[in-house]
Amino acid sequence: MTHKTFAENVEERSAAIELVVTLILQEGREAGLHDLRVLLIDVMGLMKRDPGLESAADDLYAAAAALVKDSSSGLQPIARKLRLLKDARERFCSRLSDVGSRSGSEGEPRFKGLEAAYAVQLERCSVTITDNALQVRFVA
Repeated sequence: MTHKTFAENVEERSAAIELVVTLILQEGREAGLHDLRVLLIDVMGLMKRDPGLESAADDLYAAAAALVKDSSSGLQPIARKLRLLKDARERFCSRLSDVGSRSGSEGEPRFKGLEAAYAVQLERCSVTITDNALQVRFVA
């Protein structure tokens, strides 16, 4: 069994997220959105808490959800939503590499069970898409 360094683990997960987002851009399927959620939860569990990274992850998921919603309802994704998802992917991957290079592997993650907490946060987040706006509402 080979042990990977922290940087290799972060890079591997970043590549997987980029691949899933590319599939969402091409196909816009609900399964891709589920895979993205799992990957985001997984990578956030590795990192120490960073509000910029958390915000970038939320933006990435919201942009992907908007695109999947349009695709599943038969609407052609507009260029703006495609661009927003691509920009969100770039922003998240950039922040992930920055945080990953600063964090390093320092033993145990700071928060145990972060995956579960983040999953609950994503479940409680309600994404509403109106004609020209994306609204994110947190359900109590």
